[in-house]
Parts: sequence; C-alpha cells; structure tokens
Amino acid sequence: MADRSPLMQLEHLTYTGSGLATVGIAFNDDLTILWGGSNTGKTYTVATLNFMFGGETPETPPEGDKYESALLGISFADGTSVTLRRALRGGDIEVFDGLAPDGILDGRESQVLGPIHGKGGKSKDGSLSEFLLAKVGLGTIKIASTQAAMLDTFSFRFFMPYVMVTEDRMLSGKTPTEINPKSSDTLNRNAFRFLLTGRDDSAIAKVPDKKTLDAGKTGKLQLLDEMIADLDRELGTRNVPELVAQRDRLQSHLETIGEDLADAQERIDELSVLRREALNAQGEVEAHAAQLRAMRQRFFDLKSTYETDIRRLEAIEEGGFLLQRFEDHPCPLCGALPGHQHKPHPLGDVDLQLTAARAEIAKIRRDMNDLEVTLASLTAEAEGLENRGHTLGAEARGHFEEIQRLRPRETNPRTGYTGDVTLFEEIDRVIALSVRRSDLDAKRAAIAAIKHGKQKAAGLTIGIDGPTGHKFAQTVQQVLDVWGYPGLEAVTWNDKTYDIAINGKPRGRNGKGVKALLHSAFSVAYAVYCKGEGLPHPGFLVLDSPLLTYREELDDEPLTDDERAIAATSLDERFYKHLASVSSFCQIYIIENKTPPKEFMPRTIVFSKAGRRGLFPVSGT
Repeated sequence: MADRSPLMQLEHLTYTGSGLATVGIAFNDDLTILWGGSNTGKTYTVATLNFMFGGETPETPPEGDKYESALLGISFADGTSVTLRRALRGGDIEVFDGLAPDGILDGRESQVLGPIHGKGGKSKDGSLSEFLLAKVGLGTIKIASTQAAMLDTFSFRFFMPYVMVTEDRMLSGKTPTEINPKSSDTLNRNAFRFLLTGRDDSAIAKVPDKKTLDAGKTGKLQLLDEMIADLDRELGTRNVPELVAQRDRLQSHLETIGEDLADAQERIDELSVLRREALNAQGEVEAHAAQLRAMRQRFFDLKSTYETDIRRLEAIEEGGFLLQRFEDHPCPLCGALPGHQHKPHPLGDVDLQLTAARAEIAKIRRDMNDLEVTLASLTAEAEGLENRGHTLGAEARGHFEEIQRLRPRETNPRTGYTGDVTLFEEIDRVIALSVRRSDLDAKRAAIAAIKHGKQKAAGLTIGIDGPTGHKFAQTVQQVLDVWGYPGLEAVTWNDKTYDIAINGKPRGRNGKGVKALLHSAFSVAYAVYCKGEGLPHPGFLVLDSPLLTYREELDDEPLTDDERAIAATSLDERFYKHLASVSSFCQIYIIENKTPPKEFMPRTIVFSKAGRRGLFPVSGT
C-alpha cells in the first residue's frame, strides 16, 4: 500500500429507501471482485457507479424498485472524503462531507451539484465534474471537438471510457476512446491525446468549421430568398423592358423641355437683373435729386436773407441822407432830441456810414448774382435727375411687364416637366429594383455554388502522434505478455480505427470474448501508462466481464478459435495476479461470472445461493 497514490478511490456504494434495509457493497482499497450468477445485480452496480458520476439513469432491477437513492463514498488524495447522494430517478447530486456506508446522512449539510459539466443544477456551486476535476488537480482544459478548433471544456466524464468499462463497451467493436455515442471523432481523439500527453488545445485559434460555414451559407440563402421575394412583390407584373423604353423616351423629352425651360428661365433671370439694376439706379438718382432740392431750398433761403440785408442797408442809406438835411431833428445815431444832445455828431460820420452801407449793398448784390447762377445750375441738374429717375422707373416697369409676360410660358411647361420628372424617377426606381433583383439572384447562385470542405485550424493536430501511439501500444503488449496472451507477436496502434491491433488484426474484428479481454488490457495499460508518465488518472478502474472468453460454450454461441486458445491457458489466473499488482496504485473493481482463483476469494464479494443472494434482498429469503 506504500506505493499506492491514487487521486481518488471508491469506498462504498449504498442504496437507501424509506422503511427499507440499507444495502450495497464496500470496496477494498486495492482489488474488489464481485462474482456471482446472472440477474443478481452485479452489472447494475457498474451502471449505478456510472450514474453517480453523471451518467444516464440505469434501469433498476425489480428487486430494487422501492429503493430511492444511491450513495457513493469517495476518498481523495488530499485526505478528505465525501458521500454523493443521487435519486435513482435522476436529477442533481448532493455532496456531503465524510462517508456514510450505513446510509445515514441526517443532520449533515450538503451542497447541490449539477450532473453535467458547467451546469450547476439547483445551486451556484457548479457541477460534479468541476468538483471532481478540482479534487484531482485539473483546472480548465480545452479540447478541440472539430478540425476547426471548436473547443469543449474537459469534463470528468472524459475519463469514463478508460476507467468505467461496462459490459456493452467491453463487447463493442468501436474505439475504446469513444466518450459517448454523440461525441465527435475529433473530440474522442483529442481527449485521448490529452490523457496520454497532457497537451490540450487551449492555444489553438478557432476557425469556422464546415457545419458553421454551411449553416451560414443556408442563412445567407434564406435571407437572399426573402429579399428577392420582397422585390418580386414590389415589382409585381411590371414589364421592365417596356419601362426601359419608356424611360428612354421620357429622358429625351425631358432634355428638350429642360432646354426650353432653361432658356426661358435664363431670360427671366436676365430681366430680373436688369429690373433690379434700373430700380437701384432710380433709387440713387432720386436720392441725389432730393439732396439737390434740399440744397436749392437752402440757397433760396440765403437769397431771401440777402434781400432782407439789402432793404436794411438801403434804409440806413436813406436815413443818412435825411440827417444831413434836417440837423434840428433828433439824432439819427442816438435818437436824442436836439436840446438833449450831449455830444454833437459831425456830418463826416454820417458820410462814412452811407459809404459803408452802399459798399455792403453792392457786395450783396454781387453775391446774389452768383447765387442766381448757382440756383439755375442746381435747378437744371435736379430737373435732369428727376427726368432720369422717371426714365429708369419706366425701364424697370418695362422689365417687370416682360417678366410677367414670360412667367406663364415658363410656369406651365415646368408643371408638366415636374410631373414627367416624377414619372421618370418612379420608372427609374422600378428599373433599379429589377437590376437589384438580378444582382441578388446572381449573388444567390454564386453562394449556392460554394462547396465548403472540412476546415482545419492552423496548428491543430488531431489525436496522438505515431511515437505516442507506439509507446502506448507497447504498454498494452507488456500487459498482455504478463497475462500470457497466447500467440502474441506484436501490438500496434491503428490510427484508422483508433484502437490497438494484435498481430496486425484490429481488436474490433475479434470475437466478443477476445474483444472484452483486449479492451480490459487497453484500460489497464492506460492506468499503467499514466503511472509511468506521471499523468493524472482518477485512481480507479471498473471492468465488467473482462474474462468472457472463459464462458461456457453453447450451441447457439460457440467459442471462436482464439477464444478456445485463451480458455485453454491459465491467463485468467495471471490476469488476477497482475491486477493485484496494478491495484497498488489504481483501485480495481471486477465484475465476473467466472469463479476467481482461490487466493483472491478474500477480496471477492459473492452473490450466490450459498451466501448473499444478490444486491437487493429477494422476497421469501
């Protein structure tokens, strides 16, 4: 036992039911043999073990119909142990700390795990597969299930083909690496490669595989069919060739009308520009004329001022004349009466005043003459500007009248032109739909013609390489040599069948007894190989009916020559002795109908009339 270091080992398989006696089997640490006749429940124990590890629900024998749950006790290399409980009708799996061979779990806390990898069942604690992989030290492993590197997460169930060999698998001619009937050949091969090499496919970049590409192709074709159908509904029964001819005629007609409209619009635009220029010029002229009129008015006001000044100066001149003639009158300068004049005014001052007045009058008359000339010029210029304004106004009105005359000639054709353009655009749209439909039809034909071959991701290898296959085949040969397999010359790896071949003959082409024995050698060799290479192995092996070659020969089921050759040897004794040595590092559970050698009877559970009648109690015993 010192050399034994399994990652996990089976402790007990227990069946419980309300009001029923607990039944089951306890496993030895190394080798356990369950021997007995048919219909005693031996194979059901294997089916139950498979079920407890997330397999399909087994059909319970009639004797066990009233039992409700199965309990599986497991110990791990880290020193912990658990009991798995699962209802025999299926469902999630409860995990309890510690073992319970008596079936009593009352008062213990549990966690609920899903039976399928990655699906947590009723709780967020995950699945049984994740729980067990963590216990055996395996994290997230990715295995390519297609040549395009679609990656599946490694599940604990991937171990089952190698450690849980049911009778059906024993007798099958299929590759021993098949995980389940639905698993792809690529997944089977790459999972086996990981188990023999420790290399997974996490680093491989996925590419679309043939199935995905074909699905994408189908989706594209369906989408194109829908688009084409939509276009067909919109096109209706329209005659596209006739529409093309109608569009060409419309295009020519529109070009002609467009030229006429362009000419008319161009003339209207020219007249509009001329009218705007005339109106602008008229405004400028009228503004200038208004300024001249205002200036002339100011000059008229100045002329009036000049006339007033002349009349005032003339009055002064007349006053001086009278002063000279009537000296005894009041002073014309200060108004004092003759008797009150304090200072007499000499007549010389009056002369000076008259001279100044006459000079100022003369100057003003000269200024008035100049002003008259200026007023005449301003008046003439203002009148000219007013006449120019009238002319420009008439010119603008003439342009406006011409525009009004041309407007109907442009508007009426434009209305028809707009309608024709709308019709042209609708026809063009329908033709474009037809062209679009033709393009889609051509694209659909091109896609339909595409043939996708199998896609393979760069860097992906499928299955084990030649040296690994040879090395594993040599391990199987060593096992068969120890067992004393008669006539053994060479064991080789057949990459086509993904199975071993004995002396060049594929394992699957033998009789069922030889197939069972060779399948057993395959699974034992796997445990030995993992031990030698330091690879992870669950640490247990279950073999159902490995020594079928030693069955009784019946008329309807005679032994083959190879089976007779094996049955004539002591291979069965050497088989058990070798398994006893292997069980030092891998716990082994054997189910057999043939009596084991006497030296192994202490490790044997016997279902017989003389002892325990079977797995479940038999009525009346």
